[in-house]
Amino acid sequence: MTPEQRQFVDDMGQHMVGWGLPRTTGRLYGLLLLQAEPVSLDQLSLHLEMAKSGVSVAMRQLLALGLARSGGRRGSRRLLYEALYDVESVLAARNAQMLNLIDRLHQGARAASAGAARQRLADMAATVEDWMDEIGKLARRTQARKEAS
Repeated sequence: MTPEQRQFVDDMGQHMVGWGLPRTTGRLYGLLLLQAEPVSLDQLSLHLEMAKSGVSVAMRQLLALGLARSGGRRGSRRLLYEALYDVESVLAARNAQMLNLIDRLHQGARAASAGAARQRLADMAATVEDWMDEIGKLARRTQARKEAS
């Protein structure tokens, strides 16, 4: 990896910590984004200078989030992995976290004693719900534009 690529991989790792994911998972996603072809766990492990077991755990997280996919080649049992490059996948992963936040805010509002704390939590939940509605509208417009072209 070039120094710029290594910096990107490390920065992506740190960025995804903010998503509640391990740094390793973010670094792996950054590396996958830089790959021109699908790659094996062995290759990823070598580039990241990590144990294959750690790369495997991180890969399962990316697959579960819909940020990567696996496939094979005819005549080989080895799985190859690649990043998914559509922004909708990334937003869907973030949306799941935001929906969880909305649930927690509603839970807090129910648990709070009547008064200012309850109202603040309810207001926060409503604001996040409004943002999520707008993101949904944007996603639908983007999809319609793609389908029209």
